[in-house]
Amino acid sequence: MNARTSTIRRRTLSIALALVAGFTLASCAGEAEAGLTLAQSKSPVQLLRNEAASRVPDGLVAEVENVSDGSTNCRSAEVDPEALQRSWKSSVRMVLVPGADLDLMLSKLYVSFLEDGWEQGTFGSDSIVEFTRDSSVATIHISARKATDDKPAEVQVQVAGPCVMTDGEGSDEVVNLEAQAD
Repeated sequence: MNARTSTIRRRTLSIALALVAGFTLASCAGEAEAGLTLAQSKSPVQLLRNEAASRVPDGLVAEVENVSDGSTNCRSAEVDPEALQRSWKSSVRMVLVPGADLDLMLSKLYVSFLEDGWEQGTFGSDSIVEFTRDSSVATIHISARKATDDKPAEVQVQVAGPCVMTDGEGSDEVVNLEAQAD
């Protein structure tokens, strides 16, 4: 990638971050974000996923193995049997080139988010690093798998938007958004 392409890419990604930052309403986990729709959260979540993944140097990525987008229930079936409260999730899994220094790459990746004002924590266990920022309702999760004798190292980036009210998993809104994500 030449310097001009890199600069254009970074500017585009900065715009994406600004879009995500535009959704600045405070959100409690598990509560639906008032007034925000799933459609409104989809694009900023996808853009933030792309921006986060772009921070992994191209020269270290052998292949993008999996990219997925879709909505998911925010609450259990017992609490929300109609799956009305949903969140948009967007993820990418990248296989690194053989010999890539996973620890160094992750360290630089994490520092890049900290320098941009994100706060680092863990999600569930130490194997998933979480980044949050007061100006964003989206959350970034990064996990990695070290190389083994038969498999190269992998990095997965997942971005989750806020929980929002929908008409349910089978509603036209959800079905149409997920069809457009493929």
